[in-house]
Amino acid sequence: MQDKDKFAYSSPMKYISVRDIINHESYSHEKSEHIYDYMKLMSIDFLRSHKKLNYKFVPHANTIYIDLDNKQEQGAYEFAKLHWLIHDFKANGVSFPPQGTLQKVDDTETFFPEMHPGTFRWFAIMYNKMIDESIVVSDNEMYFSEIPVLSFEEYANICREGFIRERKGTYYEVEHLRTGEKLFTAHERSNHHDWIILKHLEELAKVFTKFTVYTDNNECVSRLDLLSREGIDIKILDKNKSYIPSIENFEGVSVYIPESEFIEDSFTLDMLFDLDIDLDVIYYKDTGVTIFNNGSAGCKRLLPQIVDESKPIYLKDFLWARRVEIK
Repeated sequence: MQDKDKFAYSSPMKYISVRDIINHESYSHEKSEHIYDYMKLMSIDFLRSHKKLNYKFVPHANTIYIDLDNKQEQGAYEFAKLHWLIHDFKANGVSFPPQGTLQKVDDTETFFPEMHPGTFRWFAIMYNKMIDESIVVSDNEMYFSEIPVLSFEEYANICREGFIRERKGTYYEVEHLRTGEKLFTAHERSNHHDWIILKHLEELAKVFTKFTVYTDNNECVSRLDLLSREGIDIKILDKNKSYIPSIENFEGVSVYIPESEFIEDSFTLDMLFDLDIDLDVIYYKDTGVTIFNNGSAGCKRLLPQIVDESKPIYLKDFLWARRVEIK
């Protein structure tokens, strides 16, 4: 059977904006929170991993094989892949859309996009709140009856228009979902895409040599119990937070979480995805939470003597930093 015929006998596909999806009355906002829960688990697995991957080139298949047999390797790979996509999308856009289905949530009247291929691309779009992007999905429940079904030619052009490397082309598969649905999906042929993830992981390993949390007093430490239960080192800071990089010998990543009424919710581990490899510091205005890339060129300027002699505005406004992000 030809690809066009397989497409015709599979679930009809539509091209729908993320904005329209999340604003639909039947969209499951509760289900969307699961993405962030999963990212928290990814962060924990990454921090516990040795941050190295075994790989080899496979010339006859024109690709790279990565050994992901144990949880440490899987955690390192998944964190690096999603971290790279999040920051690549910010800089360069999405290029080509993830594909999937608008899946009805159990016995409820709500739905949520289940995306594959492109699961992590979907996570990156959602994390970045890129709601003006669009995704290719089947809509068997007709949540978007007003949106026309794609022809095979329209579908193929949308799915491959963002491919940026010279490849042999696109191949198509029909996936049989547990719901009985037949999902037609487009894929890139053999490639060396994972090399980018491997190199990105090497840079992340240089940044995340260790991870520590600082807060103001013992009561704060107790209230941050969810972090300590994951084996995260929580320390009390009795001086200006700008001393943190030097206290940590300009190594690793540190988070300062100030005392507040809602301290338990002011920092979650998925926020580690915000720290790009060349950022010095991230500051969250609403909570005062600050993430330091202790080994960055900017943070290395924070010699204790420099902090001692600096005016408050120099420290408060991060004038020492090469690259700062205020959120």
